[in-house]
Amino acid sequence: MHTAIVARRERASAAPRPAGSPMALTRVLQLLRLLADAPAGLALAPLCVAMNAPKTSVLSLLRGLTAQGYLQRSDTVYRLGPESFALGSALVAACPLDVVALPYLHEAVARCGETALIARIDRAAGELVYGLIVESARPIRYAVTAGTTRPLFISAAGRALLAFQDEAWRRGYLRHASLRAMTEHSITDRTQLTRLIDEIRAKGVAVTFGEVTPDVAGFAAPIFEPDGSVNAALLIATPLERGRATADALQGLVLELAQNISHALGHPTGGPPTARPASITHPAARGIQPKLTRRQIHEQ
Repeated sequence: MHTAIVARRERASAAPRPAGSPMALTRVLQLLRLLADAPAGLALAPLCVAMNAPKTSVLSLLRGLTAQGYLQRSDTVYRLGPESFALGSALVAACPLDVVALPYLHEAVARCGETALIARIDRAAGELVYGLIVESARPIRYAVTAGTTRPLFISAAGRALLAFQDEAWRRGYLRHASLRAMTEHSITDRTQLTRLIDEIRAKGVAVTFGEVTPDVAGFAAPIFEPDGSVNAALLIATPLERGRATADALQGLVLELAQNISHALGHPTGGPPTARPASITHPAARGIQPKLTRRQIHEQ
């Protein structure tokens, strides 16, 4: 899992700090983070221990934040108050997906060495649009231009998006979309695609091997908005040979990071409860002979 932000313990000073000092601000943020991680609330004593701060300092912060509505008190237990939730909602609304997702894309590249990007759905066109991209530094790598479009049915990111749309819209798309193959491995049978999309919805991750470009494998998972809707997906794309060799790990990684992005956007759970995929079941995972003869794999 993405490394959690752990509240640092600050050594208490013998002399009290002014209310507007940097230390006081740090403790306010630390206090809010601790309570955000404890929905049932915490009493004064465990808060003092967690913050490594004197009782008088913590109690002063608790009283001030409670008076302003950022906390609420029930007996001896403090919880986040309505002003904290209003502030959190405002921060999420003001923070676009790319800003939230960028550090996770860098994390994906650092952990697996492959290209990571965000794909957004264009429902009117029945397509996805590639947006924010962090490209692998490897000599042989997947490269694509921001703004490139793909049909939803054929790519890993498109299927991850399609699987989590409204059921009526999804079924209508699968009935009426023009299913044109892009490689010999592209799946265009409507019945087979319907089963595949249902499997992706159950697993939370989509995989393609050589369906859009013969030498490319894709691993994608949906990104959930706070209301549960899905308008974007995280994609890790790799040369086919490396994708087949590390398929299980890449499925787990893309699912993990997409859930972390969803959680950072404000979705309460980060997505549906899905286990890390244990194996590849995609029919194109077998019998493909990769040919990696170019310095880069480019897809314009």
